[in-house]
Amino acid sequence: MDENNPFKPAFELQRQTIEGGRQAISTGLAFQQQLNRALLQGMEHGAELNEQGAETTRETMHRTLDAIESAVPGASTGLDQVRQAIDDQFDAANEAGQQAIEAADQGVEGFEDASETYLETVEEQTEMLLSAHEDFESQTMSFVEETEAQLDELQSASEGQLDEQIERLQDQMQRLRDQLEHETE
Repeated sequence: MDENNPFKPAFELQRQTIEGGRQAISTGLAFQQQLNRALLQGMEHGAELNEQGAETTRETMHRTLDAIESAVPGASTGLDQVRQAIDDQFDAANEAGQQAIEAADQGVEGFEDASETYLETVEEQTEMLLSAHEDFESQTMSFVEETEAQLDELQSASEGQLDEQIERLQDQMQRLRDQLEHETE
């Protein structure tokens, strides 16, 4: 193919656009994955802080109940039930937090798996598109080259015919001159 062909830059720009689209999708998914991981880490860190705070609150409540128990004789039966209720509530809150973290982690993993599959599909489709684009470019260049060759042949044939017509006209003009000279003598 001719490197000075005016179609070449257009095809190159199209290829660059396709590649740019593929890169934008890849970069966008990578960013989303990093963001999801950062959010998950933030949730995990927040859950740890919550758990520490809850444990401190639970211990404080138990010490308060211990102090009441030692100050009020016979209160241990009712306070044991309160202690159990407090422990049940804190355990339930802790378990709910752990389940939320696990669900978020599964969601992030699911997103990453789906992203990888999507990216693989985009890669395959882009490769197919680039291959079809190359074929189209090749066909276009062949068509242009064939058309140029046919035009050159037509021009060459036309020039030959034009040369013949000019020669005939020149011959006729010469005959007319000869005839005019002959008649004027």
